[in-house]
Amino acid sequence: MAWYEAQECAESLSLDGKEDWRLPTLAELESLLDRTKERPEGRPPMREEVPFQDELSYWSSTTFERDTKTAWILMFDGACLLSYYKSNLYHVRCVRG
Repeated sequence: MAWYEAQECAESLSLDGKEDWRLPTLAELESLLDRTKERPEGRPPMREEVPFQDELSYWSSTTFERDTKTAWILMFDGACLLSYYKSNLYHVRCVRG
């Protein structure tokens, strides 16, 4: 979904009796990477203890400072941190706290 839809989805999510969900910050998403290991191409994999392992691209809540029409995503397939237009479609991984 697009970034604005992702924000709304997270804010309206009710799961397991909890309603304080949100999109993770870029730093929170990046913390899911295991920087002590690397894949053959040299980039870090997702930490083993992270539930729901995949290699998809996820929105962060963090807007890119130099172009507020874009926000940061983390592409887990290559551990790339990139900013893309908020109208682009990426996956959503919600967090609480």
